[in-house]
Amino acid sequence: GNTPTNPLPCLLTCVGSTGHGATTWTGYPGRLSTTVDISECQFVSTPIVTTSMNGISDSSHYYMVGMTSPQGITKDKFDIVVMGLVLTAYYPSATYKPTTSDANRWNWNINWIAVGSTC
Repeated sequence: GNTPTNPLPCLLTCVGSTGHGATTWTGYPGRLSTTVDISECQFVSTPIVTTSMNGISDSSHYYMVGMTSPQGITKDKFDIVVMGLVLTAYYPSATYKPTTSDANRWNWNINWIAVGSTC
């Protein structure tokens, strides 16, 4: 890999979660999104971000498409877009389109890790 342009002590790992029952989901059936605020990390440039999504048991959150693909990453925020069930051997004809009500009822939330420069 590349040598960090701003190595320690400027390199920071910052972690968080949007919170069970506290995530604001918007969109329409089959395309939900949320914006995650990472401004408290005080990055000075765009960090590297990795994500996961969890929720209550049996909410099928682990079969959703997009939960691990942050978009529009800036030093202050990023977006997650959840598109519905992925086609698998278990769900060979996936047609389920989650709604904002589903996401809220099942406490879907985004966990994240961001690594970036603070100076």
